[in-house]
Amino acid sequence: MTETTDHPTPRAAAFALITTAALDDAARNDPAADSPPPANWEIYDCLTSVLETWHGDGTLKENSLSLTEHLAVELCAYLFQRFGRDRDKFGRWLCDFGDQVARTQQHAHPAGPTAIEILSAVADTPRPDGTAGAEREWLTRLVVPYLG
Repeated sequence: MTETTDHPTPRAAAFALITTAALDDAARNDPAADSPPPANWEIYDCLTSVLETWHGDGTLKENSLSLTEHLAVELCAYLFQRFGRDRDKFGRWLCDFGDQVARTQQHAHPAGPTAIEILSAVADTPRPDGTAGAEREWLTRLVVPYLG
């Protein structure tokens, strides 16, 4: 990460996770390797450290939702490019992926149960003053573009 690891931003955390995942995937698919590399705990350690820092700072909900937004947008942008900017192919992938997650977790929600449960819990958590605050704004920014 480019800034101090004491207070990573959601964007920096997202790119650190993406970079680590890409390097790990490349190592696992190296045709010259004799055998797959051992399990890489760097992603788990990075994410755990970041979440613990945000929890300690009292910014876990907002920063986690922002991290989710960055990861989702980057994944969608990557796949949209990979599909040759074909909206129909991308739309089919998005639905198929949601269905696959739903089947794997035996949950009826077509958009992917874990993400929906997390986002719903964050969005429905009122602040002490009774308002939803920034969490609802993040949820709206993340979900609305895909509802169309």
